Amino acid sequence: MRFITKSLVGLSAAWGVYQFGRVLVQQTRHFYWAGKIAIVTGGSRGLGLVLARQLVAQGVKVTICARTAADVAAATRELRDAGGDVLGLVCDVRDQAQVNAVVESTVRHWGSIDLLFNVAGIMQVGPLDAMTVEDFRTAMNINCFGALHSVLAVLPTMRRNRWGRIVNVASIGGKRAVPHMIPYDTSKFALVGLSNGLRTELAKDGILVTTACPSLMCTGSPRNATFKGQHRQEYAWFSIGGSLPVVALTAESAARQILNACQNGDGEVYIANLFSPPVWASELAPTLTAEILALINRFLPAMGGIGQRAAYGYESESSVSPSWITALGDAAAERNNEMRPRPDESSLPLSTTGVFR
Repeated sequence: MRFITKSLVGLSAAWGVYQFGRVLVQQTRHFYWAGKIAIVTGGSRGLGLVLARQLVAQGVKVTICARTAADVAAATRELRDAGGDVLGLVCDVRDQAQVNAVVESTVRHWGSIDLLFNVAGIMQVGPLDAMTVEDFRTAMNINCFGALHSVLAVLPTMRRNRWGRIVNVASIGGKRAVPHMIPYDTSKFALVGLSNGLRTELAKDGILVTTACPSLMCTGSPRNATFKGQHRQEYAWFSIGGSLPVVALTAESAARQILNACQNGDGEVYIANLFSPPVWASELAPTLTAEILALINRFLPAMGGIGQRAAYGYESESSVSPSWITALGDAAAERNNEMRPRPDESSLPLSTTGVFR
């Protein structure tokens, strides 16, 4: 009994020392937002737009970029109407040349770059048999290589300044693979590895990299995700999950936690919700966690429907979604610029450019 008591006291003391040291380190890394210059990829919709709103409210000068000109224009107007100093650019993060152009325009417009938030991403939902190798390539090119392109583009400026903060928005899917989202999971696992590696190599240059892993969020983004197989059933479970209180974080709460981690210079922030325990459990019991997720997979829609063809969420509606169950998610879609249908990607060549001043 005495041994157990001493052990508990020792562990408590060690934990206290760790927390005290952590606070001291955070204080040395803390900075003030006002006057900083940020780029937010994927800043025209969803979480990216919410982050841009909160940055603008803190006095940060913000460049937002995204693929769709109409979305960039709408988001730029909104942020400026809120008093923000904002530059809106059309950019496909799959193309290094376009990303370089965004960085060059930002430096030309404001003189420097302090902060980079890699939020641009794509989600494909459906069983493995509905996915193609091209789906995996697309997810990797946007979710992982898109972030890499942005990091490589800002490095010369940040290194010259000997200071910078980079936030890569990964996912719970980059920690534990979520069924029916394997291309997404694959790309987010890759992004977590990339981001953690960048953290170790760039710290010597005064650049701190934060990996953000949000759980399920209520952003309204399911409308613009793509769904395969029995697409209406897939959209139903996905959009309902992203609308339930407690189960889904609000985008505003997630954004605040991401900005707090960036300001503290944290290496990784896990943004928790009701689904968080299985992720933490996976570190201690990975086999058990995999078995639980395999059981969940049995209840998800089987292959069928439109097969390997893809439909956007707004093309996959049913009597269940939208409905009163998805009211919070639908309201978030309205609020976060997710209601506008995406154009056919074939009409968006990689050379597309545009500036909204």
